[in-house]
Amino acid sequence: MTTVQENRQSGLFGQRLGRHVEMVSQGLLQVSKGDRLSLAVTRLTCMRQERERTVVIEPEAAFSATYKLKDVEEHELWLDGRMRYARGFAAGTVSAADLTEDPRSRIRGPFDGVQFYMRKEALDDLAYERGASPISTLRASPDASDPILSAMCGFLLSAPPELAQTNPLFVDQMALSLLTYFAEGYGGMHLPPLPDNGRLASWQERRAKEIMHSRLAARLTIADIARECRLTPSYFAKAFRRTTGMSPHHYLTHIRVQEAKSLLLSSMLPLADIALICGFGDQSYFTRVFTRSVGASPGKWRREMLR
Repeated sequence: MTTVQENRQSGLFGQRLGRHVEMVSQGLLQVSKGDRLSLAVTRLTCMRQERERTVVIEPEAAFSATYKLKDVEEHELWLDGRMRYARGFAAGTVSAADLTEDPRSRIRGPFDGVQFYMRKEALDDLAYERGASPISTLRASPDASDPILSAMCGFLLSAPPELAQTNPLFVDQMALSLLTYFAEGYGGMHLPPLPDNGRLASWQERRAKEIMHSRLAARLTIADIARECRLTPSYFAKAFRRTTGMSPHHYLTHIRVQEAKSLLLSSMLPLADIALICGFGDQSYFTRVFTRSVGASPGKWRREMLR
């Protein structure tokens, strides 16, 4: 998955992270809010048995959490010059570090994992929006597996590269879900319950749907729609799902497919043009989404319906 927006700010993720830990890095996701990086996701792989201890890095106000895709033979971690642990990790477990505490590590044996880099200010903004206290630390139980994060990693690893460019609403929602999950599950953030059963008011639901219907080809984000509904992005995403039974991303995909069906039947426009009109970006992505939703490719579906 490619980045939503190029960000020139440095941080311990992507290629810089790969060089730091002497591993091959693959950027999966990078999301910015305005000109500030919020979240970056990097896959790290290496088949070597031995590595040197990592060098000192400049402290930064960010957290790093790593999900292990495969068993780790041994991971030694020092924080502020003091060894915190030297142990193995099973596949499916998570480790976390505060990048202000001069984390230095040495990993022995092959490695395959996904690192989540989170700016503290992004987590603090999330907590502020929901009336919770700022996140001071991330705590991970080294022996506890995390099936939810496993599913999120699996989706990120299998997502088509062009998805981030063609559907920023999805990327925005994915980033919000990850930040919320880490803030609640590892940062101890307790969110107050949503008032009024957590549903959108009728005018908010109507306005949100109007925006998505009228801007099928636009680069919509959850923040754009939430602002029109006078809600925070995190509240809007949960309230929209509770009101409609669908996430904003899935709802937008659904109406794009429905519009594509209408154009396939009412016009002789090429598939590439329909893909652009409906906001899919390109024909190959349009074909994959349409086929998964309808059970037939756009061309085959058009021929069968017009037979």
